[in-house]
Amino acid sequence: MASDGTATSALAKALITGALRVKPGENVVIETWNHTLDYARACVVETRRVGAHPLLWLEDEPAYWRSIEEAPAVKGWAKPGEHEWAALERSHAYVFFPGPADRPRLNQQPAKRTEELLAYNGDWYRRAKKARLRGVRSVLGYASDAQAERWGVSGVAWRDQLLRAATEVDLEAIHTDAKRAAQKLKAGSELRITAPNGTDVTLKLRGRTPFVDDGSVTSEDLAIGANMTVSPPGTVLVAVDEKSAEGIAIANRPSYLRPGRVEGGQWEAKGGKVSNIWYTEGQAEFDAAFQAAPKGKDNLSIFSIGLNSALDPGVPQVEDQEAGAVTLGIGGNAAYGGTNKCPFLSWIVIGEATVAVDGKPLCDRGKLL
Repeated sequence: MASDGTATSALAKALITGALRVKPGENVVIETWNHTLDYARACVVETRRVGAHPLLWLEDEPAYWRSIEEAPAVKGWAKPGEHEWAALERSHAYVFFPGPADRPRLNQQPAKRTEELLAYNGDWYRRAKKARLRGVRSVLGYASDAQAERWGVSGVAWRDQLLRAATEVDLEAIHTDAKRAAQKLKAGSELRITAPNGTDVTLKLRGRTPFVDDGSVTSEDLAIGANMTVSPPGTVLVAVDEKSAEGIAIANRPSYLRPGRVEGGQWEAKGGKVSNIWYTEGQAEFDAAFQAAPKGKDNLSIFSIGLNSALDPGVPQVEDQEAGAVTLGIGGNAAYGGTNKCPFLSWIVIGEATVAVDGKPLCDRGKLL
């Protein structure tokens, strides 16, 4: 997944000096897999350019898969050791290029093994927050050729879209838009989402604090425990009243869900619950996951709006971040301050939507106001 030097340098600056605002003398961990090593190397150079101290961690993919084959009791070795925790505690900033590149193979692992491989995540984020670590996760780590084939997209085009959305976006503009949108969603009582494709949904707001990802981690973010951001950035998300949704929502963007890609989604909502869920593509995969999910899976519980004007419509795994795109989610929202603890989560994305908060426009046909 090699990239030219200009692109890797631009991304490194966006991550090190843009998202994380690394200062001279700080300690920076850069974690990568083989397929994103070029980007990680550029981050090492950029860290040194600003006078800080990089530590490059490489998870070697062939060794990873061989370990699973030869040491299948992964619970014993998947958790970070004390030396890794120590490095985390002594670092100021963290760049993460996730892996492995063969994510379809990871998704095909037995459920118990996958759970054990990823069981450390909660502890990692807890420790990172306690250490006031400023972190950024680059979605480029997901954009491997193997995953692109699963989504039915070009890996080269996918990575190019992500790079442009990470390096050409105006972070100050995103910050300003995010702050304004979050204030309106926090203070409002009712949302109405409409679109030319027939979408017309109303939702109640409960005064819950929206979750903002504006692409940078500031001292103000650290003060409230928001120490991680994503690259490319750009969403404001709020947990809505779980019993309030009324109307019909029709997607005009794909959604890249864990079970697979879905297209042409249509949901009918009444009393907060969504029924008559259908898709023009991916119905069988969605149905299998939905039917296996527990109580709470059908509650429309999440609203978000995208902020990234450099992002093309329908880019895999950041489809919700396109400027002006509305994302509606069903299932659990407890992680965002809601009351629905269901582990299931699915979503549809509506571009060119108009959003009003208490009758006043927040977004007009995809343009933030």
